[in-house]
Amino acid sequence: MKNILIATTALIATAGVAAADVTFSGYGRFGADYNQGNGAAAGKAARAAFGADAGANARAVSIANGDTSAVADAAAKTAAKTAADGAGGDAAAAAAAANATDTQVNARMRVNIDGSTETDSGVKFGARVRIQQSTNSASATMNAAQFYASFAGARMEVGNTNTAIDSVKLMYNSEIGYTDRGFGDPIGGFSAYASTPYAAGNRMGVFGSYAFGTGNVRVSMINPNQTVDASSRTAKTEVSISADYVFGQFTVAAAYADNAGTVDGNTSLFLGAEYAVMPNANIGLLHFQDKTAALGTVAKSTQKRTTIYGNYTMDAYTFKGYVATDDAVANLTDTSFGLGLDYAMGGGTRLAADIHRNYAKDTVAGVGVRFNF
Repeated sequence: MKNILIATTALIATAGVAAADVTFSGYGRFGADYNQGNGAAAGKAARAAFGADAGANARAVSIANGDTSAVADAAAKTAAKTAADGAGGDAAAAAAAANATDTQVNARMRVNIDGSTETDSGVKFGARVRIQQSTNSASATMNAAQFYASFAGARMEVGNTNTAIDSVKLMYNSEIGYTDRGFGDPIGGFSAYASTPYAAGNRMGVFGSYAFGTGNVRVSMINPNQTVDASSRTAKTEVSISADYVFGQFTVAAAYADNAGTVDGNTSLFLGAEYAVMPNANIGLLHFQDKTAALGTVAKSTQKRTTIYGNYTMDAYTFKGYVATDDAVANLTDTSFGLGLDYAMGGGTRLAADIHRNYAKDTVAGVGVRFNF
């Protein structure tokens, strides 16, 4: 009788799970990272900050003299580089760098918990939360929930949603290494799905997408505080759109965000194209352009980044590389580049190594393992 009761209780306990179709997925990664800038950042950080201040002052003077934005940006860049090249680190920055570590262990575990069900008419309803812990964070945290409904190629999300611009194809295809990083990535002025808890609990997102054949279109809105009227808050609602399409060996993509990062008047633009040279090789071109200003300020500056990348797979090995240019005023060099090598170990596991030179002329490198589950 005792065994019958235990079995009955187990069936009742698991019935809801089966009906709800609860699944777990995610990844783990760990490895060693080297960043030259962490151990010798004092002089470079001071030079970059000094150069940025000089550039900002030069731009303000140029605008005051009636120059166009393009002329003002050029003047700012020249002044920044001249100042940065001639400036040294100060004592405080040197003291801070003396305590920095250039080599660290990097690790992350991410678990997605998805629950979904499907109606008799075929509409799928679901929700997701994410638990994540990364190196140097005190403990694992759970993010805000995402809710969705999908049917016949259409999908709608509310809550902690994806954004149209962050979901577009190609945008992150130049990334390399076990941490999937690169200095040819987006400039990053827009909102995205939040893997960690919100800074403020009143954020609300709405996302819609439609897939047709080999194409996708998306639109999203991120309201930074839905409890306060837009006219009464500094942070504004971000709206973004994106589209991508695959035809033959070509993939093209485009995306745009207005009030990017919920900052009034900020914008982010992305254009991308990729060509599959062979089934195991491709090359791509990415272009990013952000118009930004600090929250609550008016003056805008434009930053552009262009990335060329390529990948080639031979047996279990994938060779990767990119070269990127960026015209940010504070950069010590306009050009960054990186090389990567992946070794597929099977079972969704890869051993990966990457090395880069960033815009501060520092070497960044890593080697580690990533496994999906």
